[in-house]
Amino acid sequence: MSVSVNKTEGRTVTLTWTKADDLHGHIAEAVECGRLEDALAALGADTAVEDLGNSDTQELKRIAASTARLQAELERRTRHLAVILKNRGYSWAELASTLYDDSTKRSTARGAYQAGLRQLGLNATVTDDD
Repeated sequence: MSVSVNKTEGRTVTLTWTKADDLHGHIAEAVECGRLEDALAALGADTAVEDLGNSDTQELKRIAASTARLQAELERRTRHLAVILKNRGYSWAELASTLYDDSTKRSTARGAYQAGLRQLGLNATVTDDD
């Protein structure tokens, strides 16, 4: 992957990617339809109530929908990455630490792995072995 985000000056960044990085157009769509901008607005808000609460209802609806759509796609991709990492030998504790910054969340990591298997159309027996 050659997607890059480069800070140019102050609070300005340049986002670049190649066609190979975005075969299905997800990045381009997120940028062109404003979904990335909306999600970043939500991410940058101090609190939704204080910063976004003053927005009109249509704007809030758009920001919420954009953020939810990106979050859902990123969650799906996280599950696929969980499958790859586990299949490369990560223990449940290592996977939990990578995904959730908490090695005790092994059952949550197993759930992400199992969901990833289902989404990829794979069927495998998941063991509790670490």
